Amino acid sequence: MDATPVPPPRPWPARLLGWMGAEAPKLVASVVILVLGFWIKDSVDLAIKQRQLDLSYTKEMLALLQKLNEEEEVGKLKNSAVVLASFGEPALPALLMALRRPDLHGVAATHGLEAMAVREPETLCRVLPPLLLKRNQHYAIGAHRTLLSLIGDNGCRKALPQLRRYRELVDAAVAGRPEALRQRIGGEIAAPAEAYPRLKQTVDEAISNLE
Repeated sequence: MDATPVPPPRPWPARLLGWMGAEAPKLVASVVILVLGFWIKDSVDLAIKQRQLDLSYTKEMLALLQKLNEEEEVGKLKNSAVVLASFGEPALPALLMALRRPDLHGVAATHGLEAMAVREPETLCRVLPPLLLKRNQHYAIGAHRTLLSLIGDNGCRKALPQLRRYRELVDAAVAGRPEALRQRIGGEIAAPAEAYPRLKQTVDEAISNLE
């Protein structure tokens, strides 16, 4: 007479749950709650620390913005602009606002944008080219030359179509038809006969650097 085959032993988790009986669901629920509690606590702590860091950065940026707006010594202005540029793209609006000023603040803004180009050239390549063609008259002709130089010096090859369109406007201005270009440039141009050819030289150099 054949012996009845012995069933294989159940896995230990099944044996444990069988041994615990009705208490098993309670234990599983307790473990899940414990794990979720630790995870939520870590997430909240991380969010609080991130918020504190953001507030610290915001306060520091505000202090630098105040210096950039109020300082009158060129060395200190440049230092503030460079430190501000270290914050990356969030600092870009402030630097571009300062670039609109024709005084030492504009010089410092150029210094800051050059510093940003070392770390984040792709950001400048994305943001600066459209500013040349906007009909906002926010930037004087000197600021336009600065924008062109930054674009040309930092490998912004995707900007070539915009630069070529801009050169068409400059060529028309050199030929005595400045109306379209003047819609993009703010402030008075004291000596157009000299200013437009100089602008043409800058845009030509930028395009040559990128081709």
